Amino acid sequence: MSNIVAAAFSSLTEQNIAHWNKLFARRPRWSRYPPEELVGFIARAFPDAGQRHGLRALEVGCGPGPNLWFLAREGFRVAGIDGSEIAIETARERLGSEGLEFSHKAADLRVGDFARLPWDDCSFDVVVDIQAISHNTEPVIRSVMAEIKRVLRPGGWFFARMFGPRTTGISTGVEIEEGTVSCPEFGPMVGCGVVHAFAEDEITNLLSPFRDVTLDWVHRSVDRKFDIFEWVVQARR
Repeated sequence: MSNIVAAAFSSLTEQNIAHWNKLFARRPRWSRYPPEELVGFIARAFPDAGQRHGLRALEVGCGPGPNLWFLAREGFRVAGIDGSEIAIETARERLGSEGLEFSHKAADLRVGDFARLPWDDCSFDVVVDIQAISHNTEPVIRSVMAEIKRVLRPGGWFFARMFGPRTTGISTGVEIEEGTVSCPEFGPMVGCGVVHAFAEDEITNLLSPFRDVTLDWVHRSVDRKFDIFEWVVQARR
């Protein structure tokens, strides 16, 4: 990648973070609860509730913390990173206000770029992404995936939900690169800034360094007007 192209993608990332900071400022109570796919995954992958108290869970792009809240309630020691200061502060406040005082004090929440995770190798037993990786360009996505593998312990789990091309309007807007646009013009992604639609072979390629890969999908409607298609990913280091 040339220096000019790299600078352009860096500027785009900064604009994307600023965009999400504004969104979280307007909607501080956005997404109060975790998706059922994450709940089911945790129940299957970590069935021993007592065991979870010794495990660490990281969420990349944690937003205001609904998934961290759930993971903390399930006994994990949680960490989260998001580019939005407002999102991190909201997540911190939620952990402290809902009977999770210990988790609030122990939580490792950071404002930063999850393409360069500020944790040591082999730090986590599970890493979670709920639609956050999808809101980036391809070079950032590849960096994030490499970082996730790096911070996972051997045998650790990666769980994600990522948007696919059958989501209404996801290919409209300003094309940045193949599969990535800015400012979709209609559909459920309007107002979500940069968004990448993952093709199945692309997901498979991204997960090739992992093992025990399971790739499923969820396809649902929004008010019977729009479709949302998401890949449901789980894999182990």
